[in-house]
Amino acid sequence: MMMDNWKKLSGATVLGLFAGGLTLAGATMAQDLTGPLVLKDQGSFFVGGALEQTDAMTGTPGGFLGYSNSDGIKVDQMYVQFQVPKGSARNIPIVMIHGCCLSAKTWEDTPDGRMGWAEYFVRNHHAVYLPDQSARARSGFDATTINEVRLGLKPVSALPNIFTFGRQSAWDLFRFGPAYPTPWPDEQFPVEALSDFGNQVIPDLNATLPTPNPTYENLANVAIQAGGAVVVGHSESGFFPEEAALTNSSGIKGIISIEGQCPTLNPGQIQTLAKIPTLVMFGDHLTGSTISGTFWPTNLAGCQTFVHQLKSAGGKAKLVQLPQIGLHGNSHMLMQDRNNLQIADYILDWISQNVSQQHGKPMVGKNRDAPD
Repeated sequence: MMMDNWKKLSGATVLGLFAGGLTLAGATMAQDLTGPLVLKDQGSFFVGGALEQTDAMTGTPGGFLGYSNSDGIKVDQMYVQFQVPKGSARNIPIVMIHGCCLSAKTWEDTPDGRMGWAEYFVRNHHAVYLPDQSARARSGFDATTINEVRLGLKPVSALPNIFTFGRQSAWDLFRFGPAYPTPWPDEQFPVEALSDFGNQVIPDLNATLPTPNPTYENLANVAIQAGGAVVVGHSESGFFPEEAALTNSSGIKGIISIEGQCPTLNPGQIQTLAKIPTLVMFGDHLTGSTISGTFWPTNLAGCQTFVHQLKSAGGKAKLVQLPQIGLHGNSHMLMQDRNNLQIADYILDWISQNVSQQHGKPMVGKNRDAPD
């Protein structure tokens, strides 16, 4: 089955295909979407982190409860939750890293309560690892500079730039419609659940991180601890899988970059990344929004150049614009759109055709050595 034909597949359609004897990657049977989810293992762990000495444990001169403001703290670590389904030994694990102002919730149930990619990939017998970026959500962040300013040890100008998204800015940048509150006529994002989506927004504290961003190395280590994995990045983290591979590519078996920015790289970096199968994906309505209507075409052009460079270096790379395969109306949050499982099917099929499924045993988990 050619991947371009995935635009015709969804839900019950795959039942007839299986009945006719066809086997398709990423085509979970309809009953499997609501049946029991059978796991071999699940849990959470941390990767990375460094011990830092601080004199600003709090912003109060006397400390807290009699404890000194001077102590050692752990910073730059990254929290990861995971699920390993029964029967996953034959399929490559998947690591999904979220974008700006969000967390691993990006990949879980959609704002309107439908199945998200994390569960769907597990139901398709892939182990799934969901990190929160360093300095975000359950990974925590280093508050030292903020407390130092409060204590008068540093000037106000030293405060990190913490930013977030409101509903009007998100509406434009995430392409829910041309201008708030009007959606595109074919908009796939469930705009009726915008309030629930707003609950997912978390202030971006990346300005508290050192350079290079420790998420890159941490992400590479997650892939290693998974036994080898395809790493999926989105938006702010769209190019993080590539950055992780440039840090340590040993565990990264495939890369999927969704609606990110592809920077200019030197020939050596391109040669490194050309060894890893890469899929770059963009949704619909890249032009037309008041502010982001110029931002998105620029990102697309940069990623087209990047994919061309990979292919010229002998790499296996593909850039897909969803309207070109018959999927229309997709927002920046395409993993939460109404046709999110159709897009997931396309990705799963690409993985099966382009990425070796060979991988080692995970190094984390309570049942990692149990029979599959």
